[in-house]
Amino acid sequence: MKRQTEGNMRKLYQEWVSSGVSRSEFADTHGIVRTTFYYWTKKFSTQEEESTEGKAFKLLDTVPSFGRNGRVIAHIHYPSGVSLELYEEVSTGFLKTLIG
Repeated sequence: MKRQTEGNMRKLYQEWVSSGVSRSEFADTHGIVRTTFYYWTKKFSTQEEESTEGKAFKLLDTVPSFGRNGRVIAHIHYPSGVSLELYEEVSTGFLKTLIG
């Protein structure tokens, strides 16, 4: 694979975070050398952690979609790549424990 710019790797990193697949699977699928992709994912995840230090909450992407029986659910994508699906409303307190 050709040499990638930081901007291009950041786009691929963000795509990987929301994909729910492993780093190795994502790298293989996109023709990226695994060690190169590991380097960039570590760099970007460290930058995200540093930018959220000292804040009560971390910024998470939420994507509404339709769940079982047509109920609206929410997908929470954590910076680590973990994804969580909510099939019904939850209390603010419970949501704080998920985010904190």
